[in-house]
Amino acid sequence: MKGTPNKDNPLKGFIRAHSEKYFTEPIENGLTQFELDQMSLTADDRVSAELRLLEFHQAKLKAVDANINTHNVSLTIEDKLRELCEEEEDGE
Repeated sequence: MKGTPNKDNPLKGFIRAHSEKYFTEPIENGLTQFELDQMSLTADDRVSAELRLLEFHQAKLKAVDANINTHNVSLTIEDKLRELCEEEEDGE
């Protein structure tokens, strides 16, 4: 094992245990408290709750500001050959 192990955090353990129970332990007709709570919400509220839960599982994308200045110069083969000829003539 590399590094120093994390310190024991009783609050974190309590929250984990509570969450596991809330999401996984059936309490009524084989449904968890989470499923019962979801069923009591309106469709809009259910979608909102699902989206908020997904925030914990998906990485948030950061905004990137890119300012790219490009000079779009396209040379034809003829232009390039002309440049090469001029360079050659200057070298003589």
